Amino acid sequence: MNSEAHLWALGSNGYAPGQTHAVIPNAGEAVRLAGTRNLRLTCQFSYRVEKAEGENGLWKVTTEAYQHALEDEDGKEIIAYHWHPERGSAYNFPHLHIGTGVGASLGTIHKHHFPTGRVSLEDVLRLAIKEFGAEPARVDWEEVLEETQAIYEALRTWP
Repeated sequence: MNSEAHLWALGSNGYAPGQTHAVIPNAGEAVRLAGTRNLRLTCQFSYRVEKAEGENGLWKVTTEAYQHALEDEDGKEIIAYHWHPERGSAYNFPHLHIGTGVGASLGTIHKHHFPTGRVSLEDVLRLAIKEFGAEPARVDWEEVLEETQAIYEALRTWP
């Protein structure tokens, strides 16, 4: 995968507890993934830092929304996973969009919201590698994704 991508964290007044912040890899520009299909990845997370209860420490990070998408080389969305419960949308559950980049002939299928469970960035990276032929940047990519996803799953508060 593109090792030239950069991580951007945006917030106001530093990282004060209770405020919403955003993490936007590569300043919102799609990251080109190595491989035969010339895929591009976009993602964005909104989160807040809160006081933690229990034995996991003094602070925790709570996800407020996410968007993960794979695009074709022309920037047409192939597949996107969204969850944005606080935006006033009727679609406040985790969902999938099938993009125009797949060549679907159902007219406006890209506007439909197919329900999913919570989808992590690790899930999307695994999908890009295993199903879409993206080339991982390191040989131990499966172990790395398993390790980081296990931490995420152990500490999240809803499935």
